[in-house]
Amino acid sequence: MRWLFGLLLITPLIVAPPPRRDAAQAQQAQETHQQPQQGQNGQQEEIQKPVGEQEPEKQRYMFTYNKYLEEVVKILESDPKFNEKIKNMKEEDIKAGAIADHIDDLDEGVFNQLTLVKAQEIERLRNQIEEQIKADGHANNIKLPDHLDVQNWEKFGKEDLRKLIQKTVADMNAEDERRRDEFKEYEMKKKAEEDHKLAQMSEDERKRAVAEDEARDARHNDHEKLKHPGSRDQLEEVWEDGDHMDKDSFDPKTFFRLHDINGDGYWNTEELEALFQIELDKIFEEMNRMREHVMTQMDKNQDRLVSMDEFMQDNEAQTPEKDPGWDDLGKNHVYTDEELKKFEEEYAQQQANMHQQQQQQQQQQQQDHQQPVQAEVHYNQGQAPAQPVQQQPQAPGQQQIHELPKDPSYGI
Repeated sequence: MRWLFGLLLITPLIVAPPPRRDAAQAQQAQETHQQPQQGQNGQQEEIQKPVGEQEPEKQRYMFTYNKYLEEVVKILESDPKFNEKIKNMKEEDIKAGAIADHIDDLDEGVFNQLTLVKAQEIERLRNQIEEQIKADGHANNIKLPDHLDVQNWEKFGKEDLRKLIQKTVADMNAEDERRRDEFKEYEMKKKAEEDHKLAQMSEDERKRAVAEDEARDARHNDHEKLKHPGSRDQLEEVWEDGDHMDKDSFDPKTFFRLHDINGDGYWNTEELEALFQIELDKIFEEMNRMREHVMTQMDKNQDRLVSMDEFMQDNEAQTPEKDPGWDDLGKNHVYTDEELKKFEEEYAQQQANMHQQQQQQQQQQQQDHQQPVQAEVHYNQGQAPAQPVQQQPQAPGQQQIHELPKDPSYGI
C-alpha cells in the first residue's frame, strides 16, 4: 500500500522542465505592453500570460484520472484488514498489480465506496467522450479507458485496481520520457539556431562569436557563482541570454517593459521569478538527471521508490574510493551526433520552407496591390470599363443590378 501512497506523494513534486520563453515571446510581450487591450469601461484588461508564464499547477505531473486515483487510495487506506494483508508484500508485486488479489475480503461498505468512486469516474469519462465527439464530429478517435475494468461497469473489482496501478506506472514512465525528449529537442534546436546564425556571419564575426561562446561555456564549466539576484550583472545576463539582445545595448526601461508581462507597470512575483529562469533551468534539469541516476542505481525492483533495504545494499556495495564527481549538462550533450545531424537537416528544411512561404506571401501582396492600380490607369487612358451583361429585361422603375465579380475563394 505504501507504494500507492508513494505515487500520490511524488506526483505533485515531479514537474516538467520549466518552459523557456524565446525571443519571439519576449517581442510579443513588448508589443502587448505597447498596445494594451482596453475594456468597455476604458480600463486595461488583464492580458493572458504566455505559455511559459502559466501557473505552476499547469506544469505538474498530473493525469486526467488523478482524482480517481487519489480517492481509491484513500478508501483502501481506511480499511485496517487490507493494510494488514499487504503490509509485508514486496514492492515489485505491488507494482505488477498483485495487490489487487487481496481486495476480495474487503468490507461491503468499502466496496460500495469504491463502486461509487468508479461510477463518478465513468460519468467523467462519458462527459469527456461526448465533448470529443462534438468537437470532432465523429467517434473515430474515441478510445476505451485502460485505467479501469471496462468489462464490469457495475462494480469495482480487483481488475480495476490492477489496471489503475499499471496505468499509473506506465503514464509516469511515458511522462519522464516525454520530458527528456522535450529537453533534448530544446538543446538541439538551440545548437541548430547557433550554427545557422554563425553561417550568416562573416569570417571575423564568426570567430568573435565562437570565442564568446567558448568563454561563456568555460565560465559555466568552472561553476561560476550565481550572480546576485537583481544585480546589474544578473539582469544583463537575462538581457543577453534570455532576451537575445545585444549585451552592449542594455536599456533598463526597455528591460522593465519587456518583462512586465501583463503590462500593468509593475513586476509581480511571477514576473520576478521569470528573471531567474536561465540559471534555474539548468539546475532543474540537473536535479532530474541526479534523481534518475540515483533511482537507477538504488531502485533494484524498479518500483520508483527506494526502500531501506535497497539503500543499505547500495551503501554496502560502494567502496571507500574517491568521489568520482558528477559531469553536469555543461560537459555532456543530451543528444548524439547522429540525432543532432538529423535535427539540423530538418531544421534547415523548415527554415527554407518558411522563407519560401514568406516570399510567396510578399509576391501575392504585391500582385493584389498592383491590380487596382492597373484598373485605374486603364480608366484614365479613356478605356471605358466593361459593362455588366443584362440578364433579363428590366421592368420600368426597377433599379438596375450589376453582377459584381467575386473572389474565386468566396464562400469557401
